[in-house]
Amino acid sequence: MLFNNEIRKVLSVAILMHVATLVACSAKVDEEVIDSPSIVVSSDKPSTVMGAVQGVIVEVGNGLVADGQSAQSVQGKIQALSNVNDLCNEHAMPLDEQGGYMDSQGPDYPSRLFYCKLAQNSGSPDSIPGSFQQIKAISCMLEKAGLVFDNQDRQVHLTPDTSCFTAQQLADMNIQAMTVTVRASKPAFFNTYYDSGVSLTIPDMGTYRIAAKLSGTKMEFLTHDDQSAYSPNKSGTYAASFDVLTGELKYESRGDRFQCSENSSCGWSRHDRLLAQVGMTNGEITSVSKIEAIAGEIYTDHNNAYSARVSTIKGSLASGLKARYFMVNTNTSNDLGDATKYSEVVNNRCYTHASDQADCSTNPGIELPQEVSFKFNLHPSTQFTSTQDWVSQLTGLGFSSVNFSDVQ
Repeated sequence: MLFNNEIRKVLSVAILMHVATLVACSAKVDEEVIDSPSIVVSSDKPSTVMGAVQGVIVEVGNGLVADGQSAQSVQGKIQALSNVNDLCNEHAMPLDEQGGYMDSQGPDYPSRLFYCKLAQNSGSPDSIPGSFQQIKAISCMLEKAGLVFDNQDRQVHLTPDTSCFTAQQLADMNIQAMTVTVRASKPAFFNTYYDSGVSLTIPDMGTYRIAAKLSGTKMEFLTHDDQSAYSPNKSGTYAASFDVLTGELKYESRGDRFQCSENSSCGWSRHDRLLAQVGMTNGEITSVSKIEAIAGEIYTDHNNAYSARVSTIKGSLASGLKARYFMVNTNTSNDLGDATKYSEVVNNRCYTHASDQADCSTNPGIELPQEVSFKFNLHPSTQFTSTQDWVSQLTGLGFSSVNFSDVQ
């Protein structure tokens, strides 16, 4: 499994990051800019950090199918198909061999669901790498316009184009040009843990905040979109870190849109938490030696129909990878905030290099806790931590394992 181009370039940066740290006799790169002949990764340009982490997440997803240590089929019929678009639709939902939706009651569905959430860049919150695609493009647009880190509000005229956005994103936005209010500071004024931060307020859309940090061989970013001034109860936040030297990846997202009322982009909330360890040889990702992840989702049609699902995955293909899936369909909204109302779709799969029915007796996976106030899924009845509070309090993703705590 090869690095994609963006991540391959980051590897060449890693040595320079490490050398700069040693020269400065500090755990932090003083200039906050790392140059190489192929790329510049800079806390002044958060889109470069987001792009690097985005590529690693996709490779972790690919590692759930097979890794460089084995060509053995490890997920039944998945391996017979050629690319992610054969396995997952544009919304990161699993597909069967005929291109229809995969049976959610089938034994391979939980693992395939996680593969799709990681490997498919949906360009939207439907998948993990797609979740911050739009705000990455917004950051790119701001960087091209030029940022002044003086902690002052500035009026900036912007024209979105294909140098930062996809054609589909431009069509969805339907904005030819706009004047936005931009504020940039070092450190980030909305969370001083991060080396730099930028906020922009877009008329009729909301306020977006983007922060980045480089420290030794570790890169981090934090984003926050707050659209509540124009559409109440609509916000989201995404944070990640990747250490190029150790191969440790962390990610968390919190999307709170369950109670907002727009027809096309509301009626759901999502909460993802991911910890992965990748192995690297000669500049290539050769394995995913560990993964722990939880993905929770709740939905309403605003007409007394409610549903939720929770997917978990834990382990490695070397010792056994176990995925689990929990769900509820109900006419009572508060059931989504009560984990005792959920039921598991039991499967007998345990994936290794050699088999999809290996022994996972020492790794039962991540089980749903029997909590009547289940905050992880961000249902309003549970008084979970708001995205605004989470963003202001975050000092990097510090978890060493993954659990269902509201804040970890």
